[in-house]
Amino acid sequence: MGFNKELSKKIALETMGTESGPADTQGIEIKSPGKMHWFTVKGQSFDELTQITTTQLYDPDGELETYIIQADNKSLREKIINKADDNVTVKVIARCVNWFGTEFLWLPAIKTGGNSKLASQTAKKAIEKGLDGNWIKAKWKDNSTGWQSWSHPGADKEPEWSNMSDEEIIDQVFDGRIIESLDHEALIRNVGGKV
Repeated sequence: MGFNKELSKKIALETMGTESGPADTQGIEIKSPGKMHWFTVKGQSFDELTQITTTQLYDPDGELETYIIQADNKSLREKIINKADDNVTVKVIARCVNWFGTEFLWLPAIKTGGNSKLASQTAKKAIEKGLDGNWIKAKWKDNSTGWQSWSHPGADKEPEWSNMSDEEIIDQVFDGRIIESLDHEALIRNVGGKV
């Protein structure tokens, strides 16, 4: 008999009870695009993409994770950054989907303390190439080359995006990892306090 695509869709709908259209973000993760095949970036221009201030801190399981620092008050923000060992990077959130419909977030650094600007410049160039439904491949080459990117030779494939807003996706992907105050457990852990 073989695989039946329509039956598979019907079973998935009956099992999960979802609406028609792309899936929600249950599987969206932060990924590097190097192993994501052809992909495109949601948006019309680089300037409309969201920039975030991040730090790397350990989670309760001892895994180094990216946390967003988001505090309105500048003084509070400076104290948070200090408790994060002044280890901050400004990244851009590139919402991507690959050829096979897998949505992911690419978070290349665009401003870092002391690092070469090559990584951020080549990441920006790759993102700009992949905006507005243009399919690209991007791969990190090395510290002297940065990100290499190639445009698809002629795809008329339309990307399928999830129904969730960027804010909803960020909330889901960074659940528990948005630092808005000094009492965030990751900061307490970082300065040697008890959570």
